[in-house]
Amino acid sequence: MKDAKGKEMIALPGDKLAVSEEFLPGKHTYDDSGLIRALTAGSVQKDVVNREVSVKPAVEPELIKVDDWVTGQAESAQANSANIHIYFLNGKATHKDFSGMLSLRGLSGGGRGQRRTTPVKMGDVVRCRVISLLNGIIHLSIDEPDMGVVAASCGNCGKPLLRGSATKVKCDECGNVEERKLARDFGTTPIQP
Repeated sequence: MKDAKGKEMIALPGDKLAVSEEFLPGKHTYDDSGLIRALTAGSVQKDVVNREVSVKPAVEPELIKVDDWVTGQAESAQANSANIHIYFLNGKATHKDFSGMLSLRGLSGGGRGQRRTTPVKMGDVVRCRVISLLNGIIHLSIDEPDMGVVAASCGNCGKPLLRGSATKVKCDECGNVEERKLARDFGTTPIQP
């Protein structure tokens, strides 16, 4: 909404926006004994058809939702799970300190008599899908073909690993071969989301 001079009206928390005889309180506003006031900082929006005043926040909070995809680094990894520090949310850098739990059950193979593999190791850069936010924990999955390890370092010498096959990566420096659950684009793009 613009004021009489044509400038956009900006509100701070507690600012008077209207009286309740004129407008109803909308999003990010409240009724304070007949005065409609702003709950958050942002631009004032007046809907004259529905007689409602609201505030469009200047900054939207950065929240993770189910079905978002995230890119992060494995801070720790065990046989059944890995802790992922999240750096990118849906392809955009996040400046929040998000961390999620990646479930690796069913991905490590190792039926009776077979050798178990670790699909993700500490230090790997991983792209994951958010599958749940149960109990305030961000639960992640790499079950899709586009999800999985996108960059990894050799466990012996620390040099970057290159794709060898669908599940194996090889170090050009020392010849070490390791198994991972690789994303479709492993090693083809720089380390970005």
